[in-house]
Amino acid sequence: MQEPTFYRYMRRLSGFLLFLICTFAGWWLSGSGHPREVFRSVCDLVDDHYYKVDDRLQQWLRECHSKASALPSWASQAQIISNLQDHMNEMNVSHFQIYSPAEDRKLWKGETIDTGIRSRYVEDHLIVYRVFADSAAEDAGIRVGDEIVSLPGSDQVTPYGAQSRAGMFTLKRIGEIFYAELKPKALVIDSKPQLFDLGHGHGRLEISSFRSEYFGSESWKELAQQFSKFQHLIIDIRENAGGNFVAMLRALSTFTCSPRLMGRLIQPRKALPDKESFDDDTSDQHQISELESNKSIGLKTFSSYGCYRGKVTVLVSAETASVAEIFAHSFKSRTGSRVWGQPTAGDVILAVWYDLPALGEGFSISIPEALYLTPDNVELESKGVDPSRELFYELAPSLHGKDSWLLQALRVDGFVK
Repeated sequence: MQEPTFYRYMRRLSGFLLFLICTFAGWWLSGSGHPREVFRSVCDLVDDHYYKVDDRLQQWLRECHSKASALPSWASQAQIISNLQDHMNEMNVSHFQIYSPAEDRKLWKGETIDTGIRSRYVEDHLIVYRVFADSAAEDAGIRVGDEIVSLPGSDQVTPYGAQSRAGMFTLKRIGEIFYAELKPKALVIDSKPQLFDLGHGHGRLEISSFRSEYFGSESWKELAQQFSKFQHLIIDIRENAGGNFVAMLRALSTFTCSPRLMGRLIQPRKALPDKESFDDDTSDQHQISELESNKSIGLKTFSSYGCYRGKVTVLVSAETASVAEIFAHSFKSRTGSRVWGQPTAGDVILAVWYDLPALGEGFSISIPEALYLTPDNVELESKGVDPSRELFYELAPSLHGKDSWLLQALRVDGFVK
């Protein structure tokens, strides 16, 4: 017997009401508020801290509150985050982003869950250029130089897919097809600086991150003392997305040899004194305290981190960002130095991170609070650093596990005089 229309209607209505109750209960239990209030709270936080108070920000804030009012009462956490991030992207400024707990751990602690493969496109081929220790990729015997032919569950072959997908991978090594079954697992990426002897007076210094824990005063001095055995040092910051300003200045100090002003951080909305330079203290909280007390702070190198006067080639890429771009730009005026590779990201602005408990435990937001100006008063935000020579990856050496950019840096002359 067919169920009466009235009862079908009531059953559907009951299901919808149950969905609403569960949604609001979920928000309440997680410590979050009404979706519209959560959205508005982020608008207000940006209003309090964003580095430029101008017509553009005021228009953005009006639209932010309007979008908050239009948000459905049953909007999920994912919808709120997506809508907020889309609206934040309209400002077209770097370091203006909401981070999930997993993204936050990856950014600040190097904790991630993936296959351990890092790959790049070389002449339309996806080639493995790094395999992390203790990863699923290392366990499966994947090597640098392997070509990824296909990925499980996708018609596309992308670096992100190689890093995140689980299942049977199809690969090619020196023309031979082979298969590897991979499942992403927990990894802690060690990004501390590493020094390699390339022979014949050439060294390679890989700096993957300027996170503060990698640039303790004594540990950096100890590493810097080893540079003197090389006539030419290749500083590889292609994967460096930034980090701590003082950590970067400690590294740069070894190459300026004496205190030198490398530009300034300026907070346009503040009416406070100017400070000549940051203290030699990598504590994030100490740097934030300095920023809160000053309108501008000079980025000046220090005098106690040794002195390397040899030739330097800095390798940069589109992934080189933030303080790593300031580091790279500084070598453009250093005698005996050159910057090669691809134009950098142009993400050169100082941001401060704030917790977002209204969205749930572990969520945070980065808000731009200061702009960077070079010593000749040029903003690098959105512009980035243009290398003096543009490099492109070559397939033949890549398939044999060799880095064609390093090969070019070793055999070509021409330095800033």
